[in-house]
Amino acid sequence: MAEFHSGEKGYHQLNNTYQLNVQEKYENQLDVEGFSLMMKSPSYCYKFYWLEAIVCLISEGIKRTTFDELINEMIANAWYSVLEYHIHLSGLIGGEIKDGLERAVLYLREISDLPANASKEEIKNAIGRHEKKLKKYKEQLTNMVPYRALAGFFDTFEEKADWDSVKRMVDSVRKNKVASE
Repeated sequence: MAEFHSGEKGYHQLNNTYQLNVQEKYENQLDVEGFSLMMKSPSYCYKFYWLEAIVCLISEGIKRTTFDELINEMIANAWYSVLEYHIHLSGLIGGEIKDGLERAVLYLREISDLPANASKEEIKNAIGRHEKKLKKYKEQLTNMVPYRALAGFFDTFEEKADWDSVKRMVDSVRKNKVASE
């Protein structure tokens, strides 16, 4: 697997696991316009679960985590909404569920038989027990969610994001970041 380094704070890949690093030093450098655009389309709910997972982990005092743990948190947080309220996180296409997070929740329910009102601990334990079976679902989320969730930041770039290639998206972010400095 290729190594990915952001060059700065944030995400990088280490020992075949993606890492999220939270620095203790606070820097007020959030692109508020890009961030607000990230949240502009509530029909794609996975990004809210991604943000919620990051906030939950930070609130637990976690300063360094893996994408795997972040994805586990997303699945646990989406569990009740998907199973009890039957919320479709990104809609249906031809009657098929489009959203990877929703598919992961439904598949875990199928293989674990946990109830809709299972606790977060029970859900995370089931994820651990069924890690191999969930691998393809979690890999899809790991490869796409952070980049799709950051789509609002691409609106400020001159070129359009290439959604078919994570590498080209990362290269585009680097190029446009350097151009804006």
